[in-house]
Amino acid sequence: MAQTDSMVEPDHWTNLIWSVSTPSIVRGWGLPWLPDERREQLSSFFSREEIRNRLQRELETFVASGPSKRLGVYFENLWSFAFTHHPHYELRHRNLPLRDSGRTLGELDFVVRHLPTDRTEHWELATKFYLQVDNNYWVGPGLRDRLDIKLARMRDHQLPVIEQPAAKAILQQEGILIGRQWTLMPGRLFRRLADRNRPLDADINPTSHWWTAPGEFRQHFVTEAYHWVTLPKQGWLADRDYRVLQSCSCAALAEILESEGLHRPLCVAGLIGGRERTRGFIVPDGWYQSALDILR
Repeated sequence: MAQTDSMVEPDHWTNLIWSVSTPSIVRGWGLPWLPDERREQLSSFFSREEIRNRLQRELETFVASGPSKRLGVYFENLWSFAFTHHPHYELRHRNLPLRDSGRTLGELDFVVRHLPTDRTEHWELATKFYLQVDNNYWVGPGLRDRLDIKLARMRDHQLPVIEQPAAKAILQQEGILIGRQWTLMPGRLFRRLADRNRPLDADINPTSHWWTAPGEFRQHFVTEAYHWVTLPKQGWLADRDYRVLQSCSCAALAEILESEGLHRPLCVAGLIGGRERTRGFIVPDGWYQSALDILR
């Protein structure tokens, strides 16, 4: 088994429910986070058995027809499906570009009509997975993304863009009068294995996920009774209902990583009795130093 082999098949319906119901990984930052009540309404609707029975096959077909396998696009596809099928919403635009004389001002993730309030809303959303570095920073596993930069961009550019005169003119031409904006950013935060019980900043939602290097992974978990699986990116969302194709012991997984070499962070989950009990990233030995270097 190669370390890149998918050991699970995600359940798209469970990922849909996770996407619409999971709180954002942070609070504050001057952003208009979607209220709990709205998330609960979405979750309640899609958690109904008769809704799943009626729409699950359509969702699977919709996901399979998507031209991109990128996680961000998959997440947006799930939300597009939710807006299309929830009775409180009318999906008007997805990834609406705002261009003026050939210059791109920005792009709106979603423009929807919230029918109960009869208001048009602009939503900016993302699913993000960050590893804690140097106590104060959260960095993407691929080292191309950082939580504080992403939040600042949402606050300072992605939301205010609709207030630019040129953007207002474009929206008016489209017949769009935005009455409200929302942001959401469900995901997971991973703390260094040895530090995962330290206090967190008040704006960070609590997390029990971890990251570690291969040697520490073996040392920490080798005596535990977990069955380990590697998770494909679509498996990074919900922590249940995915189909396990194969699993292995900690020692077996560590031996695979040692023999093949670990060239990128690998998301893994530890199962007991077929249920996920712990989740983390195993990172290459030089990953932490590389993460520190990009902060300088």
